[in-house]
Amino acid sequence: MNTGLTIIQIILSLLLIVLIFLQSSGQDNSRGNIMTTIKFEKRGWEKTMFIFTIIVLALFLISSIIQTLI
Repeated sequence: MNTGLTIIQIILSLLLIVLIFLQSSGQDNSRGNIMTTIKFEKRGWEKTMFIFTIIVLALFLISSIIQTLI
């Protein structure tokens, strides 16, 4: 059981790393300026990837808690 959870955590962590890098590469320099008053919304693929990243993160946290309790 622990081996299976460890493999799941490794896969989820690698997927999470890839998703975070894909999101950070899509940002341009204008979004990094905190003085700008322009509001940006996530649309389409960017929003889908953002939601998928949150889901993968939640699954990773749940598997970590389960592995700690076992």
